[in-house]
Amino acid sequence: MTLKTLRDNLETAITSASNYSVYDSVPEIVTTPSIMIRSADPWLEPVTLGNNKAYRVRYILECVAASISNPGALEKIESMVSTVLPLIPQSWQLISVSSPRISTVNTNEVYSVEVSITTIYNP
Repeated sequence: MTLKTLRDNLETAITSASNYSVYDSVPEIVTTPSIMIRSADPWLEPVTLGNNKAYRVRYILECVAASISNPGALEKIESMVSTVLPLIPQSWQLISVSSPRISTVNTNEVYSVEVSITTIYNP
């Protein structure tokens, strides 16, 4: 399995049961509400080496909403997180969910939350 396949499977799990646009990378133009799958830091950590390599891979699901109205954006972000968390496949572990904040993604100001997740990756 490739890292791209891992991201594709995660994207499919979220889009199959939600109405959010999910991107497996940061798009040129960010539409809201949407979710971007981004590499976290650290991205890959070796679990085993040698012939049977395995890595712990970490990603961030960045949930973004329009920041036009902070109260409305907060409600949208809370709804997104409540929808997305149960859709994360069982092979993944939830690390944390950041506090909501205004951030800039490709020159677009958005209200966002970062959902940090991890799984074991066998190349």
